Amino acid sequence: MKNGSVKIIGSAMVFFLLTGFSFAQQNTTGSGSENQNQTQAGGQTATQEQNQAGEQTATQEQNRARNQYADQEQNTLRSQNRVNQQNRERFRASLTPEQIEILENGEMTQYQKRNALNVSLTEQQRNMLRENMEMRKQQRNEFRYAACDEQQQQMRQTQESTQTRTGTQGRGGR
Repeated sequence: MKNGSVKIIGSAMVFFLLTGFSFAQQNTTGSGSENQNQTQAGGQTATQEQNQAGEQTATQEQNRARNQYADQEQNTLRSQNRVNQQNRERFRASLTPEQIEILENGEMTQYQKRNALNVSLTEQQRNMLRENMEMRKQQRNEFRYAACDEQQQQMRQTQESTQTRTGTQGRGGR
C-alpha cells in the first residue's frame, strides 16, 4: 500500500508540475497575444477616434455652411422686405383723400373697397401696383429656386396643405 500511495503521490506531483509548466507557458504566450490584441485594439480605437473626429469636423463644416447660407437668406429677405415696405409707403403717399376715404370706409366689405379703389386709381398708381406685384413675384421665384431640396419639399407640403384646407388651387376662391 505504501508503494501504491507513493506512486499515486508521485504521479500527482508530476501531473501538477507539468500542468503548472504548461499553464505558465500559456500565460506567457497568452500575454504576448494579449499584447498583440491590445495593440490591434489600440490601433482600431485610434482609427475609430480619427474617423469620429473626421466625421465631427465634416458635420461642423456642414453646419457652418448651412448657418452661413441661412444668414445670407435672412439678409436677402430683410432687404426685400425693406424694398417692399418702401414701395407700399410710396403707393400710400400717392393716394388721394377720396381714395383714403374708400379704404377707411367701415360700411364696405373688403371686396367692395378693392373694386371702388381700382376704379379710382390713376394710370400711374396702376403701374406702381403692377410693378410691385411683378417684383414680389420675381422675389418669390428667386427664393424658390435658391432653396435647397429640403426647403422646396417643405414649401410644396405647405402649399398642398393650404390647398386642401381651403379647397382651392392657387389664390383664394374668387
